[in-house]
Amino acid sequence: MCLKVSSYVMGSYGIYFYAELESFKMEYENARLKCNAADERANILASEVIGLEDKALRLRSNELKLERQLENSQAEISSFNLYHWCIHQLVLIVRYYMIAMNHLQ
Repeated sequence: MCLKVSSYVMGSYGIYFYAELESFKMEYENARLKCNAADERANILASEVIGLEDKALRLRSNELKLERQLENSQAEISSFNLYHWCIHQLVLIVRYYMIAMNHLQ
């Protein structure tokens, strides 16, 4: 009788441990799947970050080009303003010369 109870008890524990083992396997598999999904999301995010960094570099490059163009345009405007100032001064000189010539006659 003692052996029968013992084998029954052992059988119960065996079923219990088997159920626990299966539960552990399922939890492990779920954790592995979640980990793989997290890895995939991390890879996607990393590629998006790389894409955004590339875009930021292109934007900065374009910004620097525009700054150089603005500086060149400002230099041209300054040169153009200086040119007009010189022309204006020449016109004044010619007018004063014409007035002086008229007074001398």
